Amino acid sequence: MKDLDRRIRRKDILSKVISSEEASLLIKDGMTVACSGFTHAGYPKAVSLALAERVKSGEKLRISLWTGASVGPELDGALASVESVGRRLPYQSNSALREKINSGEVEYIDIHLSQCPQQIRYGFLGDIDLAIVEAVAITEEGGIVPSTSVGNSPTFVKMAKGVIV
Repeated sequence: MKDLDRRIRRKDILSKVISSEEASLLIKDGMTVACSGFTHAGYPKAVSLALAERVKSGEKLRISLWTGASVGPELDGALASVESVGRRLPYQSNSALREKINSGEVEYIDIHLSQCPQQIRYGFLGDIDLAIVEAVAITEEGGIVPSTSVGNSPTFVKMAKGVIV
């Protein structure tokens, strides 16, 4: 808890801290989930792994997954391996997910990374139900201090109905 006290500087939100397993329960079938990340940096890992475990235990769940760019195996790989990704954008580099895209099991929207935030803000791609962003801290004012990747995260947070940090 000491590390949380240092990293979460706005003390009134400490009571909102939950486990990755509990956070994964906020994700429902059919949701659009947007995650921070750009290459293998700054993307959420624990919640996606907990979500994959839910599906492995028998729950049926498919989401639309949006990111800033490619992400690592704990996100794309874990969710593709349990067939939880129904749609993916704007870029990916995971072999398991690529196979599912090429076979038609996953819809893929291949738009340029630089166009993604504007298309989201204009509503062209639909709504974001939940944004999941990796952060190193929360400021006293409640601002999110991102880790090693920013990318589409500000747009995801602004446009999402809910946010997991």
